[in-house]
Amino acid sequence: MRRLLPLILGLALLWAPAQAGAVTAQTARFVAGFEGFVSCPYADPAGHATIGYGHLLHYGPPTRADRRKWGCLTQAQALRLLRQDLRETEIEVFDRIRGAKVNAPMVTALTSFAFNLGAGYLDFVAKRGSRPATNIGRAIRVGKYRRAARQMLYFDGVIVGGKRYELEGLQIRRRKEYRLMIRGIHQLRACDGACSDGPDGGLGVN
Repeated sequence: MRRLLPLILGLALLWAPAQAGAVTAQTARFVAGFEGFVSCPYADPAGHATIGYGHLLHYGPPTRADRRKWGCLTQAQALRLLRQDLRETEIEVFDRIRGAKVNAPMVTALTSFAFNLGAGYLDFVAKRGSRPATNIGRAIRVGKYRRAARQMLYFDGVIVGGKRYELEGLQIRRRKEYRLMIRGIHQLRACDGACSDGPDGGLGVN
């Protein structure tokens, strides 16, 4: 039993309800899997100085001063930096789902979605082309969790010159976020309010 105790505690921590502004290691690892890791300062696709898992150093290309100041990060250091970057996004997510009951997997999925696109995509987004109008935050607030998860799937492409192009990388990310949302929904409904304080329980966002 003693040997199993660390494993049990670890699982409890992994699925413990997240608190606003305290990004979990699970969320950071999930997002890091999509962002890609570069240890030393580099220019991102827009030409701006970046390091680690997409941490913006400043606008414009990296300089010698950046390289002297930052050197090269380990993945552990970059993950800590990513958690700091994710805090603002997570706070914006909690603000948009205020009053809803959610759990850690759902928060991770929503934070990843908002970090990728911007938290504004959780608000009302008008219909465009074949994509219907969405309001993911409202769907969460009124308990339409599956509707929110399905709406997240719509954002798997980009508009270029008025034409929409689906991107494989975004499709993969949206599907993984969707599956994580569904897992969280199943856990939340299995509890039915009876395990709100347990490791799989829900978090009321006030």
